[in-house]
Amino acid sequence: MEVASLVHYIGTILGFGGAIASAVLMLRLRTDQQRLHHGRIARRIAPITWCGFILLILSGVWLTFDYPPSYTLTLGVKHLLVVILLVDALFIHLRFFPRYFQQVGTAEFDKTYAAMRRIGTLSVTCWVIVLAISVLAM
Repeated sequence: MEVASLVHYIGTILGFGGAIASAVLMLRLRTDQQRLHHGRIARRIAPITWCGFILLILSGVWLTFDYPPSYTLTLGVKHLLVVILLVDALFIHLRFFPRYFQQVGTAEFDKTYAAMRRIGTLSVTCWVIVLAISVLAM
């Protein structure tokens, strides 16, 4: 299980790190130029975040078989949060990111940007809770 744990740590660094970096990049953008520039950077970070997330899911499934039954509730909560993260990420990347780039400079942009910030806040919150549960359960 040492390999699975190592893969899980690498996935955490890539996934959590990418999610936090993207969230910070997308905060408080004032001009269209900032919005385009930071949006492009966040889009470049996305494959790294997805890679980390996939590593976490695969290694998490692998590690799940090694945990004692007393850890079942904690795993259930973590798995629920991972499902929320997956849905959240799919919304951001498949629905809102395309709109984001199309709507920069238009009246509709503020609604899309606000929705992305709310979804991003949910994402960061889920990442932090999963990480906290993992650390506390060690």
